[in-house]
Amino acid sequence: MYSLKRNLHINLLLTISLPLIILISVLAYSFEKFTLNYIESRLLHDADNIITALSLDDQQHWQLNSKVLSDLYLRVNSGHYFVVKADDQTFRSRSLFDLDITPFWEKNHCQEIDEQWYACLVSLTKNDRPVSIWVAEDIRPIEQSQRGIVLLVIVMSIFTMLLLAYLQYRVLERGFSKLDTIRQMVRNIHLGESKPDSQKLPIEIQPLMDEIERLLAQLEQRIQRSRNAVGNVAHELKRPLQRFRSLLEHLPTDQETEGERILSEFHHIIERELKRARIAGMATPGRYAVLNEDIEQLIKIFNTLYPNIKSSVSYPQQLVIPQDRDDILELLGNLLDNANKFAHSHIYLSITSTSQGWKTIIEDDGRGVSESDLQMITNRGIRLDESISGHGLGLSMCHDIVNGYSGKMTFSVSSHGGLKVEVFMPLSDA
Repeated sequence: MYSLKRNLHINLLLTISLPLIILISVLAYSFEKFTLNYIESRLLHDADNIITALSLDDQQHWQLNSKVLSDLYLRVNSGHYFVVKADDQTFRSRSLFDLDITPFWEKNHCQEIDEQWYACLVSLTKNDRPVSIWVAEDIRPIEQSQRGIVLLVIVMSIFTMLLLAYLQYRVLERGFSKLDTIRQMVRNIHLGESKPDSQKLPIEIQPLMDEIERLLAQLEQRIQRSRNAVGNVAHELKRPLQRFRSLLEHLPTDQETEGERILSEFHHIIERELKRARIAGMATPGRYAVLNEDIEQLIKIFNTLYPNIKSSVSYPQQLVIPQDRDDILELLGNLLDNANKFAHSHIYLSITSTSQGWKTIIEDDGRGVSESDLQMITNRGIRLDESISGHGLGLSMCHDIVNGYSGKMTFSVSSHGGLKVEVFMPLSDA
């Protein structure tokens, strides 16, 4: 399982980071090229000034008029230097006197020297004589300023990226908060409270909710059709069985007795299926069991079926059992049916909730179960023949439901004299 929110965060961070990294790299490269081009332009301009300051005297010797030159070339370690070669004469700037730097005289071009200097060579002819001018500039202060600017750009970019990441986090949080509405709507469906309001759903989620509603409707129709079919079959069997009973009266005594036994088994099965349909009520697939509503209706049904049996019920009023309502009603219905059937006058139902799950205890004040039968129920996993009278009725179905939710069902002798059934259903497997 993966987190959609985490994937979106990572993808958006990458989407923000990569363009910023590329932008910073392009800016740094462009700024460096711009700086070098500016320095080169300035050096070539200084070379033009030096050419202007260079002239021949009356003896045809070259003279360099320092008054025309910038004061930067007259100050030691100023960072601006030049060397002029004209015929056999060489002129060096005052700023270059205390430095050890070797000019290049190969061809006209500009280049960086030892990552400290940027120099240009200009060769030309003046007064029909060859002249070479080498000018250089210390670029370390400019590079330091450039690094400072690049560092500032990086810091601002990181700040911008963090700000965008925070803003996207807030946007995602607000977007995913809409899912809480969907979660509440699904919970309402579980509780059978209301249908989801399509106006409150994002249009991207609406198709999913429509499919959930359609699936639940189909399941409800199928379950209801199955229950109706079982109920109809049970009702339709009553008339043929009545005719069968009338035929038994004309048979010999031993055959009549065997026929009555078979007939009673048929009646028992029919009554059991009709009672199960009455207990479950309308099919509600996926809905949770709400004790305030479902237990009260269940007890009313059994009070009608067994008017001489008094029921004592104890459960948390606001408890919602997070398992399928139909399964829970079938489980409690079978256990309560057993308790009512074999009780003398009283049954006891107690439901409690813990952090691990919920626990149900059902007891009756009947004659109970013998030690051998109790041991058999426990050892054989309560899968007794449902046609046998006694507390085995419907317990195999209860066993399947409890096992389906990784629960546990135990049997013991009640302090009231009858059978005590304890069921524990964990929340982790809900």
